[in-house]
Amino acid sequence: MKALTSSDKTIVYLDETWINQNHTVSKCWVDSTSGKAEGVWVPTGKGGCWIILHAGTKNGFVPEAALIFQAKNVGDYHDQMNAETFEKWFQVQLLPNFPPSSVIVMDNASCHSRKKHKPPTGSNNKATIIEWLEKGITVPEGLLKVELIELVTRHITAANTNYVINKTASENGHRVVRLPPYHCQYNPIELLWAQLKGYVSKRNTFRNADMKPLIHEAIGKIT
Repeated sequence: MKALTSSDKTIVYLDETWINQNHTVSKCWVDSTSGKAEGVWVPTGKGGCWIILHAGTKNGFVPEAALIFQAKNVGDYHDQMNAETFEKWFQVQLLPNFPPSSVIVMDNASCHSRKKHKPPTGSNNKATIIEWLEKGITVPEGLLKVELIELVTRHITAANTNYVINKTASENGHRVVRLPPYHCQYNPIELLWAQLKGYVSKRNTFRNADMKPLIHEAIGKIT
């Protein structure tokens, strides 16, 4: 994986993707002399969805950092990768396995972006809004909900809107760099997802039990 590094920094790129149980090649050679239709007839959009979370540097994937699990239900894989799962992976599987004082590159997916003290909004009740405000300021009695929200807006600071992941990284001596929205081309791990899916597509048995070992095998083939 190509990475922009300096003599004292390692660049770590992370991302998640998904692969369908019936993922296969879109075209293949068939025997036109047999007199019957042949080819791949497995519906590629059916079957279980497997989610893959990993990170890498210019030296390849980060050791022991692969998280592979089957989604519990159908739908967008972003709905399956929640902040709790991501933050646990980040702290337990990722941080211990790469050099200190690194730069961690990621996008602003919702699971990457949980805030430690998320400011309340108009959808919260008054008690919740007041509780948030009273952590740092005195709240006059008798304010209407709209006035409380105005007070929240005036007192939002970087300190109370920090991302949990940024804080965790900083506490461990690392820095997080977030990519602009819709600029995944700046994350080279996207190219590795294409290689991984290509490997699986050519060797897929379409058996759910074989998917996780096959994904691990594909990861091992990418140097």
